Amino acid sequence: MSLLSKELRVLNEGEHKSIYESTKNVKVTVTQTGKFSEHDYAVGLIIPEHPEFYPTHIRLMIDLYIKRESNPKGAKKLFKALEEVYNGKDPKFYVEELTAINFPMQLDEAEVNLYIAQLLMIEQDFNFGPDAPKQSKLDPPREYLMRFIRWVAAADTQIDRIIFAAAGRKYPAPKKYSTPIAYE
Repeated sequence: MSLLSKELRVLNEGEHKSIYESTKNVKVTVTQTGKFSEHDYAVGLIIPEHPEFYPTHIRLMIDLYIKRESNPKGAKKLFKALEEVYNGKDPKFYVEELTAINFPMQLDEAEVNLYIAQLLMIEQDFNFGPDAPKQSKLDPPREYLMRFIRWVAAADTQIDRIIFAAAGRKYPAPKKYSTPIAYE
């Protein structure tokens, strides 16, 4: 994550950059906003023949849930890759494996999920890290998102409860999701 973090840190205000383009021509983008911190940016998604929009962690949680329900074995591979990205690996190392997985139900391609998650994690580190105006109670701040991802992966709670907690942003996912899940 550190190489992309460095690139994102030096974006100029209003600068728009494409980060990834899938085989289906879906683009994952960033636009520097400086909204919550001087390095803040918006994560964008451009689906062919649709205007760019800005997916949130809620869209990601719903899509991960749908994937988990429609292909549990394939979802485990995606969740493992998400753990690796959380730990600093570049999503490009998982694109080939993830594009080979068939998810009968999905909002976005699995590798698009991976890039969106990476960008949202970096954004959390920028906006709630040691140099940010507002400090996270979690270290690193990206753990906030990763706990929700693990909560979806665990399949021990209804998605309604997870989305309610994630949308409220008043508290993180339960502490038990601060450690990786064994996806084997």
